Amino acid sequence: MVFSKLKAILGSGIQVDTLLHEKHVVPGGVLKGEVRISGAEVDAAVEGVEIEFTALVEDDSKGEDAAGVVHDYFKAEISGKFDLAKGTAHPIAFEVQVPWETPFNYVEQRPLVGGMKLGVSTHLALDQALDKGDLDWLTVEALPVHKAVWEALEALGFAFQETDLELGTIQGATTPFYQEVEFWATEGEFHGRVKELEVTFVVGEANTDVVFAADNSAELLAPDLNSTIRFSLPTAEPGDVTETVKAQLTQLLAQKGA
Repeated sequence: MVFSKLKAILGSGIQVDTLLHEKHVVPGGVLKGEVRISGAEVDAAVEGVEIEFTALVEDDSKGEDAAGVVHDYFKAEISGKFDLAKGTAHPIAFEVQVPWETPFNYVEQRPLVGGMKLGVSTHLALDQALDKGDLDWLTVEALPVHKAVWEALEALGFAFQETDLELGTIQGATTPFYQEVEFWATEGEFHGRVKELEVTFVVGEANTDVVFAADNSAELLAPDLNSTIRFSLPTAEPGDVTETVKAQLTQLLAQKGA
């Protein structure tokens, strides 16, 4: 279990403690925990409490100590209005679905190299003001569809390099960023035909769209269409997708003339 103490807010002496039962989650799964609100110096009227999912994008060019930029992408209300009497406590148990489009930063419980962190924060609305607490960091495990494509690429001679988040919303997605997972063709039949392959997933509960961008000099929001291809796979039970991935790569390189 993870315990994090968030700052006192708005001069009212209120303390917000957030307890997450498990920090290792999966997209579409459930985040469980409890928010404990206590310590008011005076009677207070709380207007609402929210859990917000966030992604922190680090700028490597600014050095390791750079704070990065936090992007909020999903809010879930865990409590409506209630009165908090002076000196009393108010616990709120919650179960919130992890958004399907949450990026992943772990594969088989192995952390991935890349410039991003994922987390949640607790928001307390009080006297027409909203305070955002400190971030609790999450580890997000890859879904079966992520792992199936990953394993297929490795079988075809690709090696993972890094992953990061790019600003912008691609077709079919709702988040203000998209995740790129970068692979290099180091051996096999695609070695020498493509150097860098960027993979992006648009995850849904039933199906996931996979976008391949091969040696694409443009951004994915406005790509060279000859350098990208998009196809769909089942999210939960994709099976062995090696032949599908191979066929999509072959078609992509054909339209590039490679």
